Amino acid sequence: MKMKFRELKLEKNPDCPICGREPSIRSLIDYDAFCGLGRGGIPETVGDESEITPTELRQLIDKGEHVNLIDVREPHEYEICNIKCSKLIPVSHIPDHVNEFNLTDEYVFHCHTGVRGAWAVNFLRQLGFKKVKNLKGGIDAWAAEVDPSIPRY
Repeated sequence: MKMKFRELKLEKNPDCPICGREPSIRSLIDYDAFCGLGRGGIPETVGDESEITPTELRQLIDKGEHVNLIDVREPHEYEICNIKCSKLIPVSHIPDHVNEFNLTDEYVFHCHTGVRGAWAVNFLRQLGFKKVKNLKGGIDAWAAEVDPSIPRY
């Protein structure tokens, strides 16, 4: 109310991913692709036949079956925690990587809680992929049910 100003001197964090010595974040994300996943006629959920539970996925991995596990979170989320055998392809980049997926291979997509993974599965199903599944509950459910050593956020 008195219209007084104070100036604070802050030091730059040299490890900041935006303004540090070696920035890893160089541009803004596509908001619609990241947050508006239900837009464009692609539903945010999948049917039970298109989902796999963390326990079922663990059993496949333990049997030694090859699993194409695709993590559709953002790189900064992947740095917090990840499932060792997963490949990172952020959900906003899935359309750019469609040609890397084989129609005859099986894929399991996962994100933090399952919404972005469901979007990826529905998107690929619309393109004719049949062997795609979403990890029900995402990496959060994986950490809770299968691997408690993975940090939850």
